Amino acid sequence: MDAHITFVLDSSGSMHSIADDTVGGFNAFLDEQRGENGTATVSLFDFDDDVSQVYRGMELREAEDLTEKTYTPGGRTALHDAMLRATTDTEQLLAEQEVDPETVVVVVLTDGNENASETPIEPLREQIKAKQTSGWEFLFIGANQDAALTAESMGIDADRSLNMAHSGEGAQAAYDSTSEQVRQARRDGQTSGYDEADRKRQEEARES
Repeated sequence: MDAHITFVLDSSGSMHSIADDTVGGFNAFLDEQRGENGTATVSLFDFDDDVSQVYRGMELREAEDLTEKTYTPGGRTALHDAMLRATTDTEQLLAEQEVDPETVVVVVLTDGNENASETPIEPLREQIKAKQTSGWEFLFIGANQDAALTAESMGIDADRSLNMAHSGEGAQAAYDSTSEQVRQARRDGQTSGYDEADRKRQEEARES
């Protein structure tokens, strides 16, 4: 099954304490997805006060791993700007390539609340809802907040959200759970949402 994955990764200052686990978790995510059947492309955005596109529409096998030089947390959290740009750019990319992948998944990972965007919530919510109607999947991982509440404010179903423990263990578990969700989407055309096992792993990470 053909797929496109857009990953939107927080690189604000508060991510510094889990930077190594974020790099390791993202790279493990890429490795696991490379092992799946079917073809897939990936785009990566990171954001603090500004939004940067790390790569665009790369074949999974060619997508570069993150390093301590390419992932350098600092600044505030322009979450709405990042999500709007990533969603808009993904739509443009698919139009330019004249491809219609069977699965499009947008993954967002952040450890803070919105505090730096110029984008209001309403146009972002309208765009996300429209894309979900056309079959796109959105997964939202949030630490230091009510991830379900944040996701729902942007039009994402609560069961596609995950409260992440702000620790190395929490980050690693979140990447593992998300890789399984994306794997499911690539195999079946949709995710089932994060389940109780995913949430229990986060609780255990908070308690460790």
